Amino acid sequence: MADEEKKKRSPKVKEGKESPKKALKKVEVDDEKEILKKAEEKEKAKKETVEKEKKIKKIEKKEEKIVVGQKAEEVRAKNKHGKKYRSQKEKIEIDKIYELDESIDLAKETSATKFDATIDLHLRIDKKIENLRGVVNLPAGCAKEKKVLEVTEKNVDEIVEKVKAGKAEFDIMLAVPSVMPKLASLAKILGPKGLMPNPKSGTVTDNISETAEEFRGGKVEFKADKGNNIHISIGRVSFEHDKLKENLDASLAAVPIGKVLSAHLTTSMGPSIKIKVGK
Repeated sequence: MADEEKKKRSPKVKEGKESPKKALKKVEVDDEKEILKKAEEKEKAKKETVEKEKKIKKIEKKEEKIVVGQKAEEVRAKNKHGKKYRSQKEKIEIDKIYELDESIDLAKETSATKFDATIDLHLRIDKKIENLRGVVNLPAGCAKEKKVLEVTEKNVDEIVEKVKAGKAEFDIMLAVPSVMPKLASLAKILGPKGLMPNPKSGTVTDNISETAEEFRGGKVEFKADKGNNIHISIGRVSFEHDKLKENLDASLAAVPIGKVLSAHLTTSMGPSIKIKVGK
């Protein structure tokens, strides 16, 4: 009877269903998991936001640095030359191509040095012509007298030793044809400096004394550089206009004028003047 009473008092639980306590506990666990999940997601979103902000700041700093660098570069480029140079450059129209006579007067006028500056002709040659070189006789004389070294059978051995020892000072080396085999050992020293005697430049000759006088008087050798540009000094600012014009005309006549892409006159440390060549 007692057992039956207990059965009657105990709550009936339907088969397959959880008790209220278990159900409540499960709900609490699920709620806790959901809360933790949301907290993790919130923390993750917060971290992503912080990382994005860091990246944005990093990019902004980099861009700011670039802008500052560009501004500094612009300032340096703007103030690359002194006030005197810039004031002289203002006298030259950037887009204008000057006639030869006008360019000579302008070069003399815009020379910005206290010393007697050299006036140079710069020619940009079409790259279809390679290794262009030659000589030009300047009627009015050179801007600077050249130190000419004459090499003959009598002094070739002595010259070779001096050059190898770095004791030979000269601007132009002239040689008779018979000594060229002995001078071959100097090719690596003289070649890169453009001082090696060469028949094309008129520095290998049988009439060595006569040729030496020509080079001292006004004969100038020219050779295209790596950028296919030719540079010829046509005189000094102190030269008279007519003398400079003679040297300029002779220099232009010595090159294939139809292959000249651009031409400029400059003085030592002075601004560049674009000049008209050809027709």
